[in-house]
Amino acid sequence: MEIISRNYGCYFDEFSRKYPPEFHHHTGYAESHINVADEVSEGVLNEICFQGVRIHYGDFRTRQTDTISTTEDFGSIDMTFQLQGHTDHDSSAPVRLAPFQHNLTYRPYANMRSRMSIGSHQYVGIQLTETFVSRLIDDNSPSCAKLLNHISQRKATILSNRNLVITPALQIQLSELIAPNRPIPLKRLYLELTVLDLFRQQIDQADASQRNGISSLSPRDVEKIMAVKTLLDTDPLGPYTLRQLCRSVGLNDFKLKKGFREVLSTTVFRYLTDLRMAYARQLLRDTDCTVNEVASRLGYSETHHFSSAFKRKFGYLPSQVDAEP
Repeated sequence: MEIISRNYGCYFDEFSRKYPPEFHHHTGYAESHINVADEVSEGVLNEICFQGVRIHYGDFRTRQTDTISTTEDFGSIDMTFQLQGHTDHDSSAPVRLAPFQHNLTYRPYANMRSRMSIGSHQYVGIQLTETFVSRLIDDNSPSCAKLLNHISQRKATILSNRNLVITPALQIQLSELIAPNRPIPLKRLYLELTVLDLFRQQIDQADASQRNGISSLSPRDVEKIMAVKTLLDTDPLGPYTLRQLCRSVGLNDFKLKKGFREVLSTTVFRYLTDLRMAYARQLLRDTDCTVNEVASRLGYSETHHFSSAFKRKFGYLPSQVDAEP
């Protein structure tokens, strides 16, 4: 198994990586990091490999648009989550991703060009071998049936014709997956369980999108809904009302409520609550804030109300964050 990357004057002229069959490493998993620093780009690219799975993720900044050509001598299923930046992947299963979008593609081989826009980029890619995926899924799901059919015929395909949205739950998992220097007991097991759950969520979102049928939203409406999402992401503690959000993007309340659920598979204020809970957990994990202080910062007048909401979301009390896996 081999991946060859070539580019046009940025990180490298040509970079070749060879892998054992099925990415299998008898020691459990292999991890590597590449620092990027030149006149065009700077940042870091990371990779973790274990049986059937290659996780690759990057956090970098480009000073000008860059195009990388990639060839692979094996078939794979690729899950791509775009957290920052815009990237166009031109191949037998083309996909163009904007921030907070994700999709899945199957390619019997890769001959792909990826064009990255100027600015900050953060992404997570998960590459699964055909063997790994085929032993897990069946045709009970329309999306899985489509994927299995294309794998059997060795025909390229994309999971969803419209990119899926990275939900707060997905964002939390992705952030934890790529968190630097975080000690994780049984890391190999943790990695595989996380990959499987991310795959499940992609399939669930694609099936839900298919059940909803043809969207009643125009591309402009979707842009406005994503603008509301960006506003909430930027300041999750803001004192929002539905009317204020509607006015900020020029949508009526019916279209915002219906469209938000259609695009993000949740309601506006459930999404906001998830963001606030994620922020609370980050404060409890990474700062010296007490549970009382965090509850107050989130606007709770009673700490026990915050603790109950936190436990409903994560399954444990905020006082137990230090003991989480």
